[in-house]
Amino acid sequence: MRLVDWVWDLYGTGTLLEAVDPCLQLKLNFEEEEIKRLMIVGLWCSHPDAELRPSIRQAIKVLNSEASLPLQPSKIPVASYTDFSNISRYGLSSGSLNTNLSKQTTSTTNYLLSHLYHRYI
Repeated sequence: MRLVDWVWDLYGTGTLLEAVDPCLQLKLNFEEEEIKRLMIVGLWCSHPDAELRPSIRQAIKVLNSEASLPLQPSKIPVASYTDFSNISRYGLSSGSLNTNLSKQTTSTTNYLLSHLYHRYI
């Protein structure tokens, strides 16, 4: 199991402090809330979807308690990528989908195609 997976599991079960090294707990006098804040920001920075990761400025603000903690899902999200290179295999073409469609419809179509692609591949 990867470290980030383990910490995310602990986060999801509300037992994040179990990730703290017991040797450090004995030697250092640390604030539990600070450690939790640090670990949650670490999870935020390692989010599988790069678009959902914070900027350094955002992370620093949260670490300095100048901004609230981000809400993270209780389970680590699974990154997924859509490859439409084989879409013709389903009798569809990207050109026919985009003809006379508004941006909203195109977005919805791409969303649906993505789910079809993952369902049958």
